[in-house]
Amino acid sequence: MLELGSLQRDALCEIFNISVGQAAASMSQIINEEILLSVPMVEFYSVEEAAHYLEKTSQRVCSVRQSFDGSFHGNALLIFPEARSLDLVRLMMGNSLPIEQLTELEQDALSEIGNIILNSCLGSLADIFKQPFQCGLPALHIGSGISVLKECDANHVVMVLQIQFSLSSRELHGHVIFIMNANSLDLLNEAINQFLGTMMVQS
Repeated sequence: MLELGSLQRDALCEIFNISVGQAAASMSQIINEEILLSVPMVEFYSVEEAAHYLEKTSQRVCSVRQSFDGSFHGNALLIFPEARSLDLVRLMMGNSLPIEQLTELEQDALSEIGNIILNSCLGSLADIFKQPFQCGLPALHIGSGISVLKECDANHVVMVLQIQFSLSSRELHGHVIFIMNANSLDLLNEAINQFLGTMMVQS
C-alpha cells in the first residue's frame, strides 16, 4: 500500500479542513445554528482493515455514498453511527422519530447532508489540483460497517478522514472515506506533490 509522507498527510488535512469549513457554512444556514467542522486526521487502510475500524466505532452506521470520476476515481462516503445520524436529521427536520421510522423525507435529509459535505471535499480537491470531477447521485445505506464496504474490491485502498462536528449544544463525530484503486492513489499522491511544489515556488 502507498504510504504518504507526513508532508503529504498534512497537506491533505489542510485541504480537507478548507473543504469541510465551506460545508459547515452551508449547513449552518440550513439548521440556523453555527456549526464548525474539522478534519483532525487522515489515515489509510486496506478494505478489510477499514471495515474492522468502522465496526469498532459503531455496530450500525448510516452512510451516504457518491461515486466520483476525474483524473483519479473511486467512491466517497460520509459515515455516522446510526444513532448520531438521527441527531443530524433532527437538526435539519426538527423531528423526534426513532431511526427505524425514518421517512423518505428524512432519508432525503441525510442524503442532502452527505451531498453537501462530499461535494465540498471533492470541490476543494478539484480547485486545488485543478482537476474537475464528475459526481454520481448520493445513495443512502444503513447497516454494519462491514456491509458498507462489502461491494468494494479487496485490493482497493481506503482513505479515512475523521470528521468532527462542533455545535453550541453537542459534539458529533463521523468519517468521510475515499475508496480508490492503487492507480488512483498514485495519481492522488502525484497531485499532492505537484500542489506542494507549486506552494514552495510561490513562497
